[in-house]
Amino acid sequence: MARALSSRRAAEVRAALQIAVGAVVAFYLATALRLPHPYWSVISAIVVIQTSVGGGVLTVARDRSIGTLVGAVVGGVVAFARPEGVNWMMAGLAASVAGLAFFGTGRPWLKVAPVTAAIVIAGAAGPEGPAQLALDRVMEILVGSGVGVVAILLLFPHHARQTFKLQAREAAGKAAALLELVMRGEEADQGELARRHADLKKRLDGLGQAATSVIDLPGAQKETADRAALVRTFWRVRSDIVILGRGFQVSGALERLEPWALAVSTAVDRMEALSRGVPVEPLDDPDATLKLGGAEPDGDLARGAAAIGLTHMHRDLNDLIGRFRDLHLI
Repeated sequence: MARALSSRRAAEVRAALQIAVGAVVAFYLATALRLPHPYWSVISAIVVIQTSVGGGVLTVARDRSIGTLVGAVVGGVVAFARPEGVNWMMAGLAASVAGLAFFGTGRPWLKVAPVTAAIVIAGAAGPEGPAQLALDRVMEILVGSGVGVVAILLLFPHHARQTFKLQAREAAGKAAALLELVMRGEEADQGELARRHADLKKRLDGLGQAATSVIDLPGAQKETADRAALVRTFWRVRSDIVILGRGFQVSGALERLEPWALAVSTAVDRMEALSRGVPVEPLDDPDATLKLGGAEPDGDLARGAAAIGLTHMHRDLNDLIGRFRDLHLI
């Protein structure tokens, strides 16, 4: 059903199904284990599944579990050690929550600890007692977090990778079109150039988000690093286009820059091929007279910008081609 919808609606359907299945399974397991508050398992499953939009699902599940365990231990110790009385309970509650919040600053794995500690301390006066309350809380969070991770891994497990691949190819096509427009050097294109630069920036931001949405199981750190590096390389390619634009947009410079235009056209062809998923060979080293450190441009700013842009473009585009290949995007 999701495939029959638009890409945006399909993503919404996938998210809805993941959350619905995760919530039901978390509630069923918590109830089967006779945990007293199954809604905590449901909440944890939903929180973990929702993080798949922004990435780091396994990290969030781990942090939530560790934070719950730390909070349960601290809350249990305070609940056992404090003297009887409401005033002592409030003092212990304030001290533990404040302390965990202080040490949790900048430590995501302690973010949920103050909440768990507060629940254990405030609920310790009930018939369950602090030890049982802490244990139940930990089990509820572990069940929900585990269900959330499994739901993401089993429901549409390849969606995030496919989305990243499609967005990377699309970004290559947009970069090729922008570079081709830059090389025209037409004053009338300024408005369109600004729009396309803004569009490419937006797409690269989206590509960065898509890179973090891919779930990597333990041992896949290299692929995670490669995706992040590919996004950074795309940003460098965009910067190279900006530099080339400073040369090609100089009034009356197109005739002088014809050799650079011919060399840059090869880069356009390579990026267009990447956008179609076609394997390509790296660019050959540009002619020594065209690249940075070559022939003296005689103070010609247009030729100087073209030389810098071409040199950097060859380096960065070859890096991009290699990363496309390593990540199986072509």
